[in-house]
Amino acid sequence: MTTTDTIATLALGVAVVAAVAAIGSWKAARNANGAAQTLSRIEQQRLHADLTPDFHCTIVANEARSTAMLRVHLEGPPGLLSHRAIEITVSIRNDSPHRGGGPQLAGTATPEQVRAHIWGPWKFSADGRDDTGRTVAPQQLAVGEWTRYGLTPTSPPLRSASTMDDWRREYTNAPVRLGITARSKGSEWTVPLEVPVTVEDA
Repeated sequence: MTTTDTIATLALGVAVVAAVAAIGSWKAARNANGAAQTLSRIEQQRLHADLTPDFHCTIVANEARSTAMLRVHLEGPPGLLSHRAIEITVSIRNDSPHRGGGPQLAGTATPEQVRAHIWGPWKFSADGRDDTGRTVAPQQLAVGEWTRYGLTPTSPPLRSASTMDDWRREYTNAPVRLGITARSKGSEWTVPLEVPVTVEDA
């Protein structure tokens, strides 16, 4: 082997080693970038969870149970103080979310009507409610502040054999199942709650 051949062989070896090192460096950088993205995503999820709004809700009905008042208090967490006010939308969830999922029988309500009906004791009577009384208009609420909404009793569904008395007895001691959606600075949380109903003293 001539000197020229030796130099060429050495140069080729150096080039191969450099190429292998470059590939290794690229893979390491890619893996580091992927790990950094994963850690960032985990941290964002943790911060989002830490800022989940903490609501305390009470419902007080009059002695006749003809009206009630829902009070929603935003208790925290303290991290939300920097967000100032957050937007909340309060909705009433059904006591049985699977209703309306079966086939429609002749002479009965459509699945859409069944799902739209509030299967629970109370609906909203406050200004800004939707047509069914299930949801009220969004409003702003800051940590440490509260708001309230009027409620009125629900009725049996269309084409139901239940009387109003039967319907009310069924829900005498039932809680109101709420879902509060909160939004702030591009984040959104949905908080499910079950709120017992107390009756005010005469």
